[in-house]
Amino acid sequence: FLDANDASRRRSYPLVVASLALAAPSVPDPQLQRQLLQLCTEVQGGCHPSLAQLCALRALFSASPLALSKLQVSHVRALSQVLFLTPHLPGFLLRRRLQSHLLELGHLDRALLGMGLAQLSQEELRAACYLRGLNSTQLGTAQCRAWLEQWLRLSCKLQASEASLLANSMVLLSLNYCQAKD
Repeated sequence: FLDANDASRRRSYPLVVASLALAAPSVPDPQLQRQLLQLCTEVQGGCHPSLAQLCALRALFSASPLALSKLQVSHVRALSQVLFLTPHLPGFLLRRRLQSHLLELGHLDRALLGMGLAQLSQEELRAACYLRGLNSTQLGTAQCRAWLEQWLRLSCKLQASEASLLANSMVLLSLNYCQAKD
């Protein structure tokens, strides 16, 4: 069941990365534009991005064109499918639901960080990864823990205005995890 749901979610991943690449020419800063395009190219090529790469682009995700309120509706629909939200609503409702779910996820992440990953059972660890976009059914406990630690380091740094980065990171950090070529 989890694998089937994840397969459905993963069909949206290429659209999310392509949407990021399509938005890059609208980025006013040429250096950030290049970094975003490089990130998209690397992810599309099978690499797993570093937290430093994602953090270097933080500012892009709280302003146009990548702020949640400025994303193209097709991009918001794809992100909604990643979170298992229905994509069949008007754009403003999709954005509102996505924002709400991402804020809740951010609160869960801070609580999880405060509690400590060591407190999680293997099943809870896998469920936490799955909720954040990683199909953990074929991964070992150590791989799940490492990925979740990476996720929490990013998530707990972000402000509410950077919710778009959190949503896109569900794809960027999950797409090539464990089979990265880097």
